[in-house]
Amino acid sequence: PTYYEVLNVSPSTVSSLDPAAATQLIKRAYRRALLNHHPDKKGPKRNNSPSTTVSSFASSSSSYTIDQISTAYATLSQPAQRQAYDFSLTQTSSQSTTGGPEPGFRTGIETIDLDDLEHEEYHDNDGTEASSTTARWYRSCRCGNPRGYHFTEADLEDAADLGELMVGCADCSLWLRVHFAVIED
Repeated sequence: PTYYEVLNVSPSTVSSLDPAAATQLIKRAYRRALLNHHPDKKGPKRNNSPSTTVSSFASSSSSYTIDQISTAYATLSQPAQRQAYDFSLTQTSSQSTTGGPEPGFRTGIETIDLDDLEHEEYHDNDGTEASSTTARWYRSCRCGNPRGYHFTEADLEDAADLGELMVGCADCSLWLRVHFAVIED
């Protein structure tokens, strides 16, 4: 299944919305998918009427794991990752007609803890007198890029509710799943 099928949203609906509305739609679909597919929440058939923005093109009889739902949300909730995923779907759909791999969940995802990554502090000087210090994390990729995987505090803040961030290599198709915990001051 594609990530869109896992969250039961239509790719055309998501792409037709402005970025803020698309993010809200994906968040609602993520929560709905968690409730519908969570083993402890499953029971007698619920009356979940579909909303006007969520399509019902995916089969309701299929069941997805929490990991599949979380991965789908992590990818589709971030516009840059969603764009890369959409591109990969168009590439693999053309390959599937020629006998290539099918679209859906990919291999090449390594899971790592945030504390295992190298980081550096840098000054974010946006032209004003006050500049703030920000952290940037990075890791080399096996494709040879010494900073193939890289992200900032802003990326972590965007994924704070998940506790994990999916980061694609800048030079190849490999991914890094970074687990972290948010500690309130």
